[in-house]
Amino acid sequence: MDICFLGGDEVLLDSEESRARFVQRLRQYLELRNLNVLVGNGASLPLGAPRIGNVATIRSEFETAPYKLRDEKNQKTALGVLDKLLPKSGTLGVEPLLTVLANIQSLQEVLNEPVSIGKAAVSKSEAKDLEHLLKKWVFQKCRALSEGMVDLKYHEELLRRILLRSTTLPRARLFTLNYDLLLERALDNLGVHYFDGFLGTINRTMRTESYHYDLYYPGETTEGRVSRVDRVLHLYKLHGSINWRRRTAQAEEVIISHAEPSDGEYGDVMIYPSPLKVTEMNGYPYSEMFRHFSTHIRQPQSVLIVIGYAFQDSHVNRLIYQALTIPSFVLIVVTPEMTNPEIARLNGLKSKRILILTGGEKDAAGGYVSGAGTMQDFSTKWLPDITELNVESSAREEVRKMFPGPAAGPTAL
Repeated sequence: MDICFLGGDEVLLDSEESRARFVQRLRQYLELRNLNVLVGNGASLPLGAPRIGNVATIRSEFETAPYKLRDEKNQKTALGVLDKLLPKSGTLGVEPLLTVLANIQSLQEVLNEPVSIGKAAVSKSEAKDLEHLLKKWVFQKCRALSEGMVDLKYHEELLRRILLRSTTLPRARLFTLNYDLLLERALDNLGVHYFDGFLGTINRTMRTESYHYDLYYPGETTEGRVSRVDRVLHLYKLHGSINWRRRTAQAEEVIISHAEPSDGEYGDVMIYPSPLKVTEMNGYPYSEMFRHFSTHIRQPQSVLIVIGYAFQDSHVNRLIYQALTIPSFVLIVVTPEMTNPEIARLNGLKSKRILILTGGEKDAAGGYVSGAGTMQDFSTKWLPDITELNVESSAREEVRKMFPGPAAGPTAL
């Protein structure tokens, strides 16, 4: 059943009138000055994204190709450390375990001796072997997803409707906690320009000042005015990406690389959290990404649409809760069910500035395939559409018919 909670009050979306009122409300929110969208792993799960919430359930995969380390000694060491660190009760996710391993390495740099966890001593080199194994698993899983023949029509539809905002408003900002490249692929399919914090063509290097740049057509009028290029957005990957690498030459920097790392290079794959160093780039570039997230959602007249995020990261939640102290901030949560305690807590605030859209139907495998709280239905049925979208879709279809075949490629919006 599709339901909207506004100010803690339940509204059934079971009639044409109630649905129309809800879509109109969303349209008003999309016209606020600052539009921000946060996409979590729930948006990628229906396409085959890995579940990283419990390392114990995926331990057997670490012993199989293509995830296992090629060096048998390093592989054995990594699994031995994993067995030492896995809790006897409860769960331990991939990201928290990477945090533990990063801290072990940092502490040994300071103390110059192995770190004891319970009765188990773990050295820096042992922690690094397990870190490489975990990152290799994440990399291979996300690469297979990102390069696979997955249907991105719902990602593309979400982006299309966001991009149809008035060009007089600031650029929409898309934040994601995902490591995969599905959003980048969807943007490329649409022919959309986007700023991702990197500059360069052959060697793309992180330069976050690029988020302050914009695109304009040359002045062609008698007044010499320039026009802003439409269909442009900013993309922020809060937890890094499988194509981010730490590179050390004269200075340490972050670059884009699509090559598959060797086993010894997986430590340089920038997925959250980085192996912290005491004196160099402590927390960078993640601290920079979160600074942008905090700054933009706290701007006056801001709305944050949250899709596929289960509110399990306290550092993300804290920034959202801080933004709620701004009187003009609006939070829209799209979730298939209301069992999440943090989402229930938000609903319990009974704030008219918090809107929660919920409802989801599962398939035989237990995955959500439809409902107002899913990426599938929200992007196609609930997010307001504009007639221009249908005109452009028809134009693209006509081009495909005129020039069939793979050479036609995507057309810009």
